[in-house]
Amino acid sequence: MNNKKKIYTVATAHLDTVWSWDFETTVSKYIYNTLVDNFKLFEKYPTYKFSFEGSYRYELMEEYYPELFEKMKEYIKQGRWNVCGSAFENGDVNIPSPEALFRNILFGNSYFDEKFGKRSVDIYLPDCFGFGWALPSIANHADLMGFTTQKLAWGSAYGTPFDIGKWRGVDGKEIYASVNPHDYYFTLTKLRNWDFVQKKLKENEKYGLDMTYIFHGIGDRGGAPKEESVAFVEEEIKKNDKSDIEVIAASADEIYHDIEDNFTPEQKEKLPLWDNELVMKDHAVGGYTSRAIGKRWNKRCEELANIAERASITASYLGAKSYNTQALNRAWKRFIAHQFHDDIPGTSAHVR
Repeated sequence: MNNKKKIYTVATAHLDTVWSWDFETTVSKYIYNTLVDNFKLFEKYPTYKFSFEGSYRYELMEEYYPELFEKMKEYIKQGRWNVCGSAFENGDVNIPSPEALFRNILFGNSYFDEKFGKRSVDIYLPDCFGFGWALPSIANHADLMGFTTQKLAWGSAYGTPFDIGKWRGVDGKEIYASVNPHDYYFTLTKLRNWDFVQKKLKENEKYGLDMTYIFHGIGDRGGAPKEESVAFVEEEIKKNDKSDIEVIAASADEIYHDIEDNFTPEQKEKLPLWDNELVMKDHAVGGYTSRAIGKRWNKRCEELANIAERASITASYLGAKSYNTQALNRAWKRFIAHQFHDDIPGTSAHVR
């Protein structure tokens, strides 16, 4: 660590695959806006970086807007558009089985690797209705390093345990976590002197941390952060040489790479630790008890997937039939898409 404190500003545009609109609107309007609105900002602001999660959305870009998809790939090569979240769908993490969560990560990062030559190392869930104790264990076993959400500020059963620290899972495996980055739909007009940021930096000093993590962006219909916010961050970056606080336009998982690569084992050991679940007190209650038929069929899909997997492996081993990777992956992705965090909990319009 150097003598300067750091503010990692992460620009994002949260997109609900479905919520109070249908899937067709997401494809015809919100996916398109996310591409073109960010391209305009890239062209105008040289320090601007953007993070966007969910390989399912990238597949939709590739299918419906192939020319824009190719242009986006160039920004990804430049490190300006950043894939994040590691997963196929920005899904609920309480209802799906561990196998479904592993498959979600496998599909997501495999697509990012195939199409862009990049993988992310984070579970990125700004807007999800609670996080079970198995999640850090699953993320660690999937070779991921970090977890990010802003949802705990909306009514966590345990409050917000820290700003940046470590989250330990049920089997003792740990990942880094940023759980107090402010709202993802926030427009930045203050930063270094913002009391919220100053309080976090002061609190983090107790753990040997010289950094904090701040969202700015838009939600829940995709698009891009307001230009006012992007311009403000660019001006703040220009002041870095004259300030004891460095403002960074960062990718969503950049802070986790920096901690992993630059902290000593002693510094990592000093980080605050949460060893429990992170469920929501209010926001999730209705979702996890509504539209029970969707949850029933989700569980049946998981059961059938398990049966099909075992039968396919056995048939392949015995030489009776080859393992049909394409068909099995297609089936998995079809119902993982419905594990989206406003879909399977039952908080979206029933229109997909």
